[in-house]
Amino acid sequence: MPVNSALVLAPGLVIESRSAQLEAASLTRLAIWAAQFTPTVSSSAGNALMLEIQGSLRLFGGLEALQTRVAEGLGALGHEARIACAPTARAALWLARAGIHRPVRTIPELRQALAGIHVRHLAWPERTVQALLQMGVTTVGDCVRLPREGFARRLGPGRLRQLDQAYGRHPDPRQLHVLPVRFSAGLELPMETTVVSVLLDGFNQLFQRLRQSLEARQASVRSVRCVLTHPDGQETDLYLGAGPTTGPTTGPTTGPTTGPTTGMGVLSGLLRLRLEALTLPAPVTDLAVQADLDSRQVLAGTDLLGKDLQPDGGLHALLERLRARLGGQAVQGLALRAEHRPESAWRAVLDPLAEFGSQGGASEACIVVRSRPLWLLPVPESLGVINGLPAWHGLLALERGPERIESGWWDGGDVRRDYYRASNPQGAMLWVYTDLRTHAWYLQGIFG
Repeated sequence: MPVNSALVLAPGLVIESRSAQLEAASLTRLAIWAAQFTPTVSSSAGNALMLEIQGSLRLFGGLEALQTRVAEGLGALGHEARIACAPTARAALWLARAGIHRPVRTIPELRQALAGIHVRHLAWPERTVQALLQMGVTTVGDCVRLPREGFARRLGPGRLRQLDQAYGRHPDPRQLHVLPVRFSAGLELPMETTVVSVLLDGFNQLFQRLRQSLEARQASVRSVRCVLTHPDGQETDLYLGAGPTTGPTTGPTTGPTTGPTTGMGVLSGLLRLRLEALTLPAPVTDLAVQADLDSRQVLAGTDLLGKDLQPDGGLHALLERLRARLGGQAVQGLALRAEHRPESAWRAVLDPLAEFGSQGGASEACIVVRSRPLWLLPVPESLGVINGLPAWHGLLALERGPERIESGWWDGGDVRRDYYRASNPQGAMLWVYTDLRTHAWYLQGIFG
């Protein structure tokens, strides 16, 4: 009825403008979510999803369990769905529109179930429906009993083909929904705000949608871009992920990934730390989350108590929390270099996990130099000499060595040294060397 007439009958009626664009976007999000149950998902008529579930029944514990899980999941997302199951896609669609929820498993059951569906549930044009009703044809069973040639001549071959598709007598190809390789979702806030808790609640909604995409693709993310938009259109970007990224990534990244189970809580915690330390230039009107989905997800399973394990034992999450609190430049790691001189055999790296993962021979290099101490002095300390032997809090006993290092002649840092592992009377284990040019002794490092 007209809006004014409706308002007379119900003065408290809330009128909402219909948006086909928002409906299509919502259906697309649901299609991505439904892909966690089957890779074969398609949409129909702008308001229906078709899931081919034959190959998923055993995985999810049977048809009843799968239907319950789908219904509960849709309810948690704020949608109420009519669910039907049939051997053919079009039959399932007609059964759902007619509100017939009892699963139809066989073709004989299908014929019986379709026979009683009213023609108004077939989504045929109103003129076609009225023509059928004038002929006394009210159900699908009535349509099937009509002569096929006369039915096609009166209503068109397309309607006859749809009947054959519903009964499984004609192929019914569907255009499958293709999962995106990049996640992007936005949220408009009901009001401008700078309150951290409100912003975090909004981002958690977007993280939940990200998790659904990860579950659908069995994928992971290496970094997540969180965008806060201000009234003047300016944006504040926050990057969360495996490395200390301060801007958009420009290529494939290496390092730990965040999966659908272990990562969402980590991202939410990191974002809270970043928001609490951030001074926003203006209130926020819109939120957005963007991420590249990586199909090379590393699955670690669960422990004996069912708790999700992280592939790196939680080290990645610890490093990210430290970066969020202290800043990206304040958290660094060490990496080996192909250099014999101890003072040049290491370098600081911003992302130690990514560095370790990108060097296949890192473990072998660690084994080669395991006789060296981790604690090296910033500058070698000159040692005293007693009867030709070095001394440090007492006369040193040379227990292992020498290890001769002659290197650096090409870069102006030429060294010629003999290294020894030594101990003093107090039991301290030291790494000392003698300069082969001056025959002076120096302390290079201390073993733990």
